Amino acid sequence: MEFTNFTTLVREEVEKRAGENYRVRLNDVRKNNGVILRGLTVMQDDSNISPTIYLNNYYEAYENGEATLVNVVNDVMDTYYRNKVNQSVDMRYFMNYACVKDHIIYKLVNTEKNKELLEDIPHVEFLDLSVVFQCLVAKECFGTATILIHNAHMKLWNVPIRELFQAAKDNTQRIQGYEIKGINDAIYEIMQEQQEEFDLESCREEFTGSVSMYVLSNKSRVEGAACMIYPDLIKDFAEALGSSLYIIPSSIHELLLLPVTSTDEREEIKNMIQEINDTQVKREEILSYSLYLFDKEKGKIVRL
Repeated sequence: MEFTNFTTLVREEVEKRAGENYRVRLNDVRKNNGVILRGLTVMQDDSNISPTIYLNNYYEAYENGEATLVNVVNDVMDTYYRNKVNQSVDMRYFMNYACVKDHIIYKLVNTEKNKELLEDIPHVEFLDLSVVFQCLVAKECFGTATILIHNAHMKLWNVPIRELFQAAKDNTQRIQGYEIKGINDAIYEIMQEQQEEFDLESCREEFTGSVSMYVLSNKSRVEGAACMIYPDLIKDFAEALGSSLYIIPSSIHELLLLPVTSTDEREEIKNMIQEINDTQVKREEILSYSLYLFDKEKGKIVRL
């Protein structure tokens, strides 16, 4: 079955299950790095917000014989009911910059892979990356729901990009926070979450004594690579360690920090970044194929 036919059938079945007081729609959603995903939304008549459920992975499972159409529809409905929002959001506040400025945060995207998107959104270039802006919407109700800020918003607000950038600098670290963990602790934490699949003690022994590497992300571990540009964060960490740092872009969600012991390791690290991006990271979650360095003597981040 073709993908379009599959998604149409899923929409029709979900519409039947949901009932006449719901609107079920399909939308193509542009994600990071130019990836287009087919999203399904289920909207109650008295609500104007709904989670988007992406159908691409469901189609892959269906094509591989891992799920039937009934399985897919059941899971979509379960996902919707687990994440549904039983209220509407008054979006009129978004027209007033004074109402949103304390909720504007930034994230990092790859400039080359997002050229088309960047034509339509305000951004600030940083090495081979771009800082883009979004507004958190009622975080206490919707988790990390955000609205990406477009040029049209800037025109409506009549705000220069330097002011937007300053607001995001003031807000992002305050709202999102950060965590720096040793790689052993980070791996052990992941293993604990999936402990039925791992021998925790033997895994901990395996990583004890390995290279000193640190994982940097925000508290939610979503789009945490933005911590790279938190004012003075990496600078202060490098000074505490007494070393310059390699910054490895693990994904848009996190960075790896490695104290510099030799320049001989650079090519090996670059090869590792290439391999991990090509084999382990989803296309829409790749940040960069570059290796970065925080030079402690110069006090700045450079691309190697």
